[in-house]
Amino acid sequence: MLGKFRSMIGKSLSGKALGRAVSIKRLARSTRGNATVLMAVATPVLVSAAGFAIDTSQWFLWKREMQYAADQGAIGGAWSLAKGIVKDVYATHAQQEYTANLAVTKTFSATPTVALVNYNGGTSNAILVTATATRTLPFFGFVTGKSTTVKVSAQASFAKGATYTSCIIATNPTADGAITIGGSAVLKSGCGLAALSNSTNSIRVSGNPTIDVNYLMAAGGIDDWFDTHTDDVVKEYMTTLSDPFKSLTAPTTTATGSANTCVKSGGVTTATINPGNYTSISTACNTVMNPGIYVINGGTFTIRAQDVVTANGVMIVLKNGANFKINGGAALNLTAMTNAQLLASGLSSSQANALEGMLIMEDRNSAGNVSTLNGTSDSVINGTIYLPKSTMSFGGTARVTSRCLQITANMISIQGNVNMTSFCPPGLQTSTAVGTDAPKVILVA
Repeated sequence: MLGKFRSMIGKSLSGKALGRAVSIKRLARSTRGNATVLMAVATPVLVSAAGFAIDTSQWFLWKREMQYAADQGAIGGAWSLAKGIVKDVYATHAQQEYTANLAVTKTFSATPTVALVNYNGGTSNAILVTATATRTLPFFGFVTGKSTTVKVSAQASFAKGATYTSCIIATNPTADGAITIGGSAVLKSGCGLAALSNSTNSIRVSGNPTIDVNYLMAAGGIDDWFDTHTDDVVKEYMTTLSDPFKSLTAPTTTATGSANTCVKSGGVTTATINPGNYTSISTACNTVMNPGIYVINGGTFTIRAQDVVTANGVMIVLKNGANFKINGGAALNLTAMTNAQLLASGLSSSQANALEGMLIMEDRNSAGNVSTLNGTSDSVINGTIYLPKSTMSFGGTARVTSRCLQITANMISIQGNVNMTSFCPPGLQTSTAVGTDAPKVILVA
């Protein structure tokens, strides 16, 4: 009896277990219930992901627009300073450029801050624009109740345009050593050297000179000597250098030159020379050159050593291979013609304006030669020497009184014991432009 009861109990329990198993299998096969549960669990995640995606795209849209506007603001402000516009308005220009490039964020972007900063070792040579915009993002704002701030910045460096002048210029386009300085020369022009040669050693030093010219410029390379022996600024491989006198044409004259013989009076022997055409001129005593244009055709204009030569208001024109030779020991007082004197010599108003201050000029069609200029501490040379085809060899000592001495030649050699400590009178500086640099602006951050 007891055994039968137990058997019945066991069967009953087995049936319940079997029923549970069947229910679990049915539940496992049911997809309707699982989908509902999974959807309930996944919905918050999906909503969050969608909200995050919308907020992210919105944030990037604001950021991108503001960054572009800040870049344009920095560039605009930098150009204001690079072009020399009144310093106080650069911030206004930067802010205007920033605002002009906004669309989506225009209504909620704050006024940008604009500041002058230092860049790459310079001082106040860059513009920094910083801007912010604050607004509520759809999802983040809904969840947190807070706004989002986007911040951008941009930095642009600038360099002002410059005009470079020089009182010693070599125009040869390819020569090595277009300007050569050697021996024990003392050259302290303070108004710069420029070589138009693209040679890797266009300005060369030999010997043991003393040089202080403030700055050197070349279309090619410059001797490394300057890096260790001077504090002059060295600007190599410039592409904007040019001959400042390349448009000038040497004048002519129809007058026939005449010279008086040396006459001794009061213990001094003196001769007088009149302007006009000459094959050559050679002084034989102290000489006075009357004002006017002197054309030397094929020969040499020579001033002997120890002669005292006074020539106020003259222009010496060299043609057909002519050159000049001013020997050491000669005492000179040479001054170029004024505009009025050039007009009186028969030149047109435009010619007179262009050639005023020209002391010695070589005709552009002349064959090249070598001209030599020496002098003593008593020598005064006021004007421009222009030899586009010839080499200028400079030595001795000279002073300037009324205008800067300008030497421009195909090649220039400064050797020996030359001592030029001033090319311009105190308070003056050369205005002869040999090159320019355009203003520059670079977005650097």
